Amino acid sequence: MSTSSPRTRPARTNSVMGKIKLSTPRMRRLLVPLDFSGKSRQALHYAIPLAHKFGAKIILVHVLPSRGYAAAEMPVVLPVTTDDRSAARKRLEATAAQLIPRGQFAGSEVLTGSPGRQILSAAKKHEVDMIVLSTTGKSGLKRMLLGSTAEFVVQHTSCPVVCVPRG
Repeated sequence: MSTSSPRTRPARTNSVMGKIKLSTPRMRRLLVPLDFSGKSRQALHYAIPLAHKFGAKIILVHVLPSRGYAAAEMPVVLPVTTDDRSAARKRLEATAAQLIPRGQFAGSEVLTGSPGRQILSAAKKHEVDMIVLSTTGKSGLKRMLLGSTAEFVVQHTSCPVVCVPRG
């Protein structure tokens, strides 16, 4: 009685995949913008395992919009105070201490101005490899009237962006 072993084919050296070097993307820094809503934390909850998998550090950013009010039908822009900045920084640090595992937190920054532009500025400054942010889920007329920070960031950044829908 003869036993036959299944024939195995030699690996094809002329296949397309044989010529492509497969590699894992290198991620050292992830930027996570937070607006302190419970929903924006979803992006951070998504970024933490990503950072762990790639050995990356997380940088938190909060953007304080310029405050304004209308007096006699003229808009007035009020500067952001040192107290506003200090309170935002404390909240970022507390969020990091509560949610980000030791060794994954690279720092935080409080900025003032247009959220989309400031997020892009921070991404460039910190040379981040990915931005992880939450989206409001607005569409149609609301998005057109209010704008979309996530959409602005996606359209103008040079690094990958992960948009986590607020659920």
